[in-house]
Amino acid sequence: MRSSCLGILVAYVIVSYAVGDAQTYCINETKHRLCTDSESRQMQDHICREEPAPANLFVTHPIRFTGTFFDQTGAPIDFDSVEAGSHTIVQIRRLTTGEVLFAVPLSSNGEFEFTSVPEGEYRLILVWLKNGKFRRLPLADQPKEIRCPDLNECRLHSTITFHGTDDPIDFCPPK
Repeated sequence: MRSSCLGILVAYVIVSYAVGDAQTYCINETKHRLCTDSESRQMQDHICREEPAPANLFVTHPIRFTGTFFDQTGAPIDFDSVEAGSHTIVQIRRLTTGEVLFAVPLSSNGEFEFTSVPEGEYRLILVWLKNGKFRRLPLADQPKEIRCPDLNECRLHSTITFHGTDDPIDFCPPK
């Protein structure tokens, strides 16, 4: 992964999901040296602040919202079995603040259900809950745009894509 801003080149990211931490290593282009720890943290903070978090769930009428998430092979998403003590949660967040409005666990067969979602534009995301903290699913992209027309129920069948390399966004808090 390479990106440049603040005069710093992000060279790569090393991650340890087992302990839930990561370190961004970068090169200061103007000083021709590796970044200090402070510069690396500053770069990661900048990346996280600048990450777009657009609406991806559009509800035109209060609805019951259910669905299933699959991986690219067609298998249901089941990250709970990947790491002991973790739970995959489907969240609906307010766009303006990132506040979690609704949250339900994802079942082992990739299914979820929200009994009532009011009209509005939201951010729908999948996160991991472990030790009371939320973090992103490893190497997973967030759901694509979902539109729920004027119906009593919206049923989603969505494929979550995974990227093959570490991306500094993977180490930002979910939003």
